[in-house]
Amino acid sequence: MELIQALKKFGFTQQESLMYVTLSRHGGMTGYEAAKVAGISRSNAYAALSSLVEKGGAVVSSEDASNYVATPKEELLLNLKRSCARTIEFLEENLPEQEEGAAPYLTVSGYENTLDKMRNMMLMAELRIYISMHSTNVALLRSEISGCVERGLKVVILCNEDPGIRGAQYMKNNAGTGNVKLIADTSEVIVGLVEVNKGQCLYSKNKHLVYLMREALLNEIELIRLRGGMTGD
Repeated sequence: MELIQALKKFGFTQQESLMYVTLSRHGGMTGYEAAKVAGISRSNAYAALSSLVEKGGAVVSSEDASNYVATPKEELLLNLKRSCARTIEFLEENLPEQEEGAAPYLTVSGYENTLDKMRNMMLMAELRIYISMHSTNVALLRSEISGCVERGLKVVILCNEDPGIRGAQYMKNNAGTGNVKLIADTSEVIVGLVEVNKGQCLYSKNKHLVYLMREALLNEIELIRLRGGMTGD
């Protein structure tokens, strides 16, 4: 992720971000100097520097009021973390709860979006998770899977090779590359395809779909047991 784009995610404009990076790399500068180095007009540079000071990304030198100095990286990051924590706390307290009703079938698209959905399902699971996917995708979710084991959840992994996650029950199957299936707490399911830089899955809490997917997975587990493909923890 580029620095400018990363800073924009925390409320800085394009030019404010550019000014912060410029000051950080070159030290204290006047608006004229910063504009010249950054390749933007002086009026835009001065406006961006002024607003950057208001947002805590820079300070004016006490020795020269025309000289701007970037807020140290460590200090800026602490400020951003506090701001994020306050925002998340506010959202937790004020976002409305979703109304109960028939659980819809949702399409989750995009590589990171799909992985994040599976990560969130595991982070919020309380009892058990069943996973069926290729070892390449298990590796991407290893931290969250291990976290489930550490929290005492029952974890069953159907995979083409043993991922070596202590405490998880591994069973060998022939899950195709990219094919993923995850059931959490017998209450939600995601199934679909996750490959390099692309992903599209069906997600739902619909109890009928979850039941069907669970039964299909349990039948597969039973067949694996009969074939002797169960390898234990």
